[in-house]
Amino acid sequence: MLTVNVVKNGDRVIVATEGTIDTETAPKFNEALLDLDYTNLDLTIDFDKTDYITSAGLRVLLVARKKLSDQTLRIVNVNELIIEVFQVTGFSEILNYSAKEQDPVDCHLSFKALLKKRVNDGLAFVFAGREYTWEDVDRLSQIVADDLAKAGVKKGSHVGICSPNSINWIVTFFAVQKLGAIALLVNYGLKPDEIASLAEIGDITHLCYGAIPGLTDFGVFSAALLGGRSTVTYMYDIGMDRDFTERLSEYDAIREKYDEAFHSDDPSVVIFTSGSTGKPKAVLSSSFNLLNSVKAISAECSFTSADRACAFLPLFHVFGFSSCIGIGLLYGCVSYIPVNNKPATMIDLIREKRCTIFNTVPTMFLAMVGQPDFTPEALSSLRVSVLGGSATSESQMTMLRSLLPNNHFCNIYGMSENAVISMTRYEDTFEHVTQTVGKRVDGIEIEIRDPANGEKIADGQSGEIYIRSKEMIVCYYRLPIEKQPLDDEGWLATGDLGVILPDGYLKLVGRAKDLIIRGGENISPGEIADEVAKLPGVADVKVIGVPHEVLGEEVAAVITLKEGASFDEDAARQTLTAKLAKYKVPAYFVIVDKFPLLGSGKIDAITLKKDVAAILKMR
Repeated sequence: MLTVNVVKNGDRVIVATEGTIDTETAPKFNEALLDLDYTNLDLTIDFDKTDYITSAGLRVLLVARKKLSDQTLRIVNVNELIIEVFQVTGFSEILNYSAKEQDPVDCHLSFKALLKKRVNDGLAFVFAGREYTWEDVDRLSQIVADDLAKAGVKKGSHVGICSPNSINWIVTFFAVQKLGAIALLVNYGLKPDEIASLAEIGDITHLCYGAIPGLTDFGVFSAALLGGRSTVTYMYDIGMDRDFTERLSEYDAIREKYDEAFHSDDPSVVIFTSGSTGKPKAVLSSSFNLLNSVKAISAECSFTSADRACAFLPLFHVFGFSSCIGIGLLYGCVSYIPVNNKPATMIDLIREKRCTIFNTVPTMFLAMVGQPDFTPEALSSLRVSVLGGSATSESQMTMLRSLLPNNHFCNIYGMSENAVISMTRYEDTFEHVTQTVGKRVDGIEIEIRDPANGEKIADGQSGEIYIRSKEMIVCYYRLPIEKQPLDDEGWLATGDLGVILPDGYLKLVGRAKDLIIRGGENISPGEIADEVAKLPGVADVKVIGVPHEVLGEEVAAVITLKEGASFDEDAARQTLTAKLAKYKVPAYFVIVDKFPLLGSGKIDAITLKKDVAAILKMR
């Protein structure tokens, strides 16, 4: 869509455009210019609100330039992406243009363009004792991009990245972005068959894999990914035994390749999430979607290039991705990537590198301060920690604040579809931090609606949380229109229940969906129940989340048995471990005679959870 506004003052004319000038919209731009009287015309074209221009728009500018001199045709407020188009096409030599005064934190650039902008900014990442500058990342990603291009990756290709956090993960991500392909971020803790299922959902054709737990036997792993229903046709090793720095001599020969510019709104990343049905959804996003969420967090945390981040969260999560790559790109922070996710490793890294940022899930913080030899001095350099993924109790937050009085703890509420919805402020009260998920961030609209009919209800009443923003999901990839999350006015139903308090803070009161959140991991009960139901002797099963002091919730399988059957818990756990990721295997198996039912005949989940909690308490 393009808006063209023409303001005339005698022979002086200003033509201001808003939107993208491409094949479809260029005729409208051309028509506005053709209507002008070029006799003695002094023309200024204002691109202040113009995102991008393609060859169709360049032709319009060329015709106008033919009629005017470089003194009587000026293009002002040109963003960096359009300047790059001018330079690549040679239009920079024939047009008189001036750059737009840039926001120091510019989310209107693609990941590729932002990396290019950072190339001369020094240290970017530290991993396994080695330092990597932004220039290193640029050069190494160029080499990997060349490998992937030779393997058939091109603009629009779907490339999976399935690996623990590492410098190779980061290099591979930017390589994918350089080619204009879409990076699909895969949980490396999944089994081969589960990865194959995600590949099918996301149409992954190329899989970049690292040292994942499911890769105990490469023959079995590759058979699962390169056969059957899997869409994967090519696998690329990015494990840490591959040192891409050994190939830096290859860079000069390919440095000029892959120079196509991409728009910040181009689909560029897919993050998988689980719904209550148990089938993961592929959340399609752009760099603009994801980086604006990082900017929203920084509005409260004031990130700067002087910060040092301990980047612990997995990069396949929207929170982890934002806390490592996003912060670094936008603010120039150095990210220290731990070699494993052990609490002792985090403590040592923060102490040795004097990290100032540690965004994490409450589970990890509680595990760290629970280490036998923990001392508050080890984490004294921290100034801010954004906590997400699960709630923190009042007693837990009291303890954390007493141990680390100079660290500001902020709660964040978000989802894969919109990374940041609300968060507590840097200087919020203890009550706000422990009882709410803060106020909505800039650019987010929140409504509370009646779950029964979808009608908006007044503040102070609980209901389902709906959100709308420019940072939201593009869509669920390949799902039919009736399963897309947005309504006809652009609102997204979060599936969470909440209430907006009189002071504007949002309080979560439950989940409309049955999702279990264990240590920040979203777990679908339906997926687990399907596997438990296949076990010998099981008549029926309901998988629920039960409270856990550290993890927030743990997985419990509540089972009714067939008449005369017995249940072997150890054998069940062994069978499920072969089918499911470790964190999905139930911690508890509870055998009951029957399930409590509602008048409708459905299982009364609230009563069941209370009954199970009582049973477990007696064990």
